[in-house]
This record gives sequence, C-alpha cells and structure tokens, in this order.
Amino acid sequence: MIGALDNMRNYGVIGVILLSIFAILLSGIFFGATHYVLGQVNTAFENTDCTIENNLYVDDCQDLWALSIYPILALREVLVWFSFFFIFALVISILVLGYQSGNSPVLMGVLVTLVAVITYIGIEISNIYRTLIENDLFRSMMVDFTVYNKIMLYFPWFIFIVSLFAAIMGIVNWQRTRVNSSTDSLNY
Repeated sequence: MIGALDNMRNYGVIGVILLSIFAILLSGIFFGATHYVLGQVNTAFENTDCTIENNLYVDDCQDLWALSIYPILALREVLVWFSFFFIFALVISILVLGYQSGNSPVLMGVLVTLVAVITYIGIEISNIYRTLIENDLFRSMMVDFTVYNKIMLYFPWFIFIVSLFAAIMGIVNWQRTRVNSSTDSLNY
C-alpha cells in the first residue's frame, strides 16, 4: 500500500482508489478463508491422538501439538483484527489520495465524478458479496468477521461516505490558504 502511494504518479489516483476498493473486498474474503482453514486444521488436530513412548517432554500427540502447533493456530484470531486494520489503512490511503488530488481543479473534478462511479461499483460489489454470503460454507467462514460483513453488506454507503470525505479533503486542500509565503509583495 505504501509503495502504491509512492508510485501514485505511475498508477494515478483513480487506479489506486479502485484497487483499494477491490482490495477491501478480496482481503476480507482471503482472511475469512484463512481463518476458516486454520479452524478446521485445529479441529482435525484436536480429534487426532497418539501415544509417544520414551519421550521425556510429552506423553502423547496432544502434548506435542500443545507445545508446537496450537499456539500458531491460536493466532487465527489475529486475522480478524488484521482485516479491520487493513480496511482502516485503505480508507486512510483513499482519504490521503483525495487530499492530494486537491492540488489541481481538474483532478478534483475527476475525483467528484469518480465518487459517483465507485458508488455504482460498490453496489455491484455488495451484490456479489450478498450472493456469496448465501452459501452456507462461505457464511460459516465469515461469521467471526462481523464488522467486515456490515461493511460489505452496506458497501455502497461505505464507499460513498469515504469517497465523499476524500473529495471534501481535496476541496480543503484546494481552498486552503498558503501559509509562510513571502509578504514582500504586500507593501506594508
């Protein structure tokens, strides 16, 4: 994401904002699928048992897995929080790009037009997500991601508000007065 902000001239503001919107959709699905797979692996390990003979540290497989595998599988709860922080970072990047687009009135016009276009794209993405959530397996994968589910079900509103704030920040950047400029031309 930081690299995309640095290479904004190569991709353009519109491309980065559109990529951020699709990254919000795909990141939640990726984190949900990873969370689900780690949960299934944890359940499979809990249902399997064996005896380890002549070992000083562990008596059976559950003791061995409690030392080695279960701590790693317990990190799956971090994925829920990482998904939230990832969405937050993308929203901040959209706002920063909106602010930077305020350097030019032409870019501001493009950004205002983009708000309408990406709101329509948000409607389509929300419809895709609603179709996906009708599947029982997908719904069971996404149960722990309640905030992400709310964002995706109301994605057009979410995108509209974020894009509107990005446009407002661009207008603020365009309208702001220049400070620390030379006052020699004022003839005081």
